[in-house]
Amino acid sequence: MPRRVYAFGQTTIAFLTTPNNFYTAFPHRSNPTSSGKMITHVPFLLLALAATAPAAPASSLSHSISTPSYTLVADYSGPTFFDGFTTFTGPDPTHGNVNYLDMPTAAERELLGFIYHAASNATHAYIGVDYTTRGAANRDSVRLVSKRTFDVGTLAVFDIRHIPAAVGTWPSWWFLGDVSPQGIWPGNGGEVDVLEFVHGTEFNSMTLHTAPGCVVDNSSSSSSSGVFQGSLANADCNAGAGSLGCSVATPAHTHTGGLATAGPAFNAQGGAVYAMLWTAVGVSVYIFAHDRLPADLVAGRTPDPSTWTAQPLARFAGAGCDFTKSLSTMQLIEDITFCGDWAGKVWGSMGLDRKTGSASCEEYVRDRPESFRDAYFEVAGIRIYEEKKRMEKRGLFAVAAAVEKAIEAASVEFPSIDLRERYAGAEEGQK
Repeated sequence: MPRRVYAFGQTTIAFLTTPNNFYTAFPHRSNPTSSGKMITHVPFLLLALAATAPAAPASSLSHSISTPSYTLVADYSGPTFFDGFTTFTGPDPTHGNVNYLDMPTAAERELLGFIYHAASNATHAYIGVDYTTRGAANRDSVRLVSKRTFDVGTLAVFDIRHIPAAVGTWPSWWFLGDVSPQGIWPGNGGEVDVLEFVHGTEFNSMTLHTAPGCVVDNSSSSSSSGVFQGSLANADCNAGAGSLGCSVATPAHTHTGGLATAGPAFNAQGGAVYAMLWTAVGVSVYIFAHDRLPADLVAGRTPDPSTWTAQPLARFAGAGCDFTKSLSTMQLIEDITFCGDWAGKVWGSMGLDRKTGSASCEEYVRDRPESFRDAYFEVAGIRIYEEKKRMEKRGLFAVAAAVEKAIEAASVEFPSIDLRERYAGAEEGQK
């Protein structure tokens, strides 16, 4: 596989040329926002490896998944990270000042690529935004949408090393459910926000957005009770017709270990591992430092969240919500938008007009491209598991029917691009 790499200090950024390679295909529900019909299940890097540790051979890891409760169904990592995603290119539903590019264009314009760490022999996904164009009302970005869908009984583990912590941005990793039959959000499928914040703030806001009828019990959702670390803002997950939802805001740092959950401090510590667990009794979000991972993640085994002793950042539970019906048929989504319904509306109340000298968020995004050079995600890997008994019920082990579909997958080329002039030029302009 051709790869050209360029070193910048201790980190090398590489752009790879690779087709979509599907090692194992699983059936996938068709949906209006996805052009794919299958997922990839590829040899994977050990998610729990520290940045300085050498990567273990993929073949030695593929036999370590043996615990019965959860089974790996999607592995987004290494040079095949983007194979499991398509891109959304329509107008931003949150009315942001953004232009979402398709995957080939985003790769051509260096908004998608790979970061290669020589010390650990690890390849991480790079998802960035345009930081050179001045004067345009909308700034180029990428919104990724997973090709496969996920249902109750899902555990998603995100190893994120860098997040966009820039003023003007609204980045997030989240799950969006099926909005049919009315086609009106949040619809029947709802939404789960795992990592979301604006303007580089240090507070991750984890939220459920659902149709009416999902209310989190306060008795099981209180930071003072020790159930979770954050603070519940609303118990009704349909608050504000779904726009507010039931949200838990985290402290700037976790109660144990002082781990940053968002903002520049998150990047300074080298990121963290987020985990979202969705079961019939609720939704929980965890965060772990790379040197304090649960043993089953360190060993590369199939995770068993029932053995985890860490207190979650957020927990949504209670008899007032049926989590098997209020959330369903969800796709994993990444996006970096600008301003919009949240970041744009709090510009003045956060005092950013005075701090930046720009009267509005839109003005700042239009006139300050250099401010977004570090507005990117670096993702070491995302692995998603499902409860084995639910997989069997849905028939996901019957893979033969999907093999033929894999042939239909269109190749996407990530060209090798020399980034030295790009970064040198940016640094020169700051002198």
